[in-house]
Amino acid sequence: MNRPIEGIIFDIDGTVARGRQVLPGALDTLAELRNRGVRFAFFTNDNSKTIGTWVERLGDMGIDAKPDEVVTAALVAAEVMVELHPASRILGVGDAGLIEALEARNLDLVGFSDLDGNDSADHVDAVMMGRDSYFDAKRLAVVCQVIWKGAEFFATNYDPRLPIAGGFMPGTGAMVKAVAYATGCEPVVTGKPSPWSGRMAMRLLGVAPENGLVVGDQIATDIAMGRNAGMHTVLVLTGTDDTEAAENASPQERP
Repeated sequence: MNRPIEGIIFDIDGTVARGRQVLPGALDTLAELRNRGVRFAFFTNDNSKTIGTWVERLGDMGIDAKPDEVVTAALVAAEVMVELHPASRILGVGDAGLIEALEARNLDLVGFSDLDGNDSADHVDAVMMGRDSYFDAKRLAVVCQVIWKGAEFFATNYDPRLPIAGGFMPGTGAMVKAVAYATGCEPVVTGKPSPWSGRMAMRLLGVAPENGLVVGDQIATDIAMGRNAGMHTVLVLTGTDDTEAAENASPQERP
């Protein structure tokens, strides 16, 4: 690194914590960065929880984070919808974090209760899909029907699984893949590693890309976002990807 690091973006799940357990060394590292005056923020591809919930959860683990130091895939999704579909009817598929982020931008949201038949699907312009705790065969059918009727398909991320204490759980990508497989339509992904995410990371840090660093546990999302944005990257081995994944990555993908 030829230039000094002035700002750092940390992934959360698998990087500073696993589930509700902070990972060894994380607290000391963050405290040292605060003492040195290095700016940092947390960027998670999770879309299910609100910023307030994330701040509270981080606090419970001993990590003091301000609301403006946390960004989620839900916030990026809302920004993308404002940019691309400001006056469109949007079906929001996800938990509170995504729905509240979309509502906060005054977008015209449609819920599953509004779609009671095939005809009603004609009036939806876009689908924004995140991790949905209530996603089932019925909701899968509704989402597919809307896309077959012409709605543009967006997803907060394509992460297949999430690291939790003791293992993994299915991620947003597991649900998104079901829709993509049934419809034959691949989504526009708005979360990491999309260009929108890279721009939000830069805005969070307020530093030039060459002075920024992304630390994460997934090559395809965290590292790719950093590289695409022109930032330095570091892969940690405490989450999803391991040494073998790093060795098998192409030179363009490696941290």
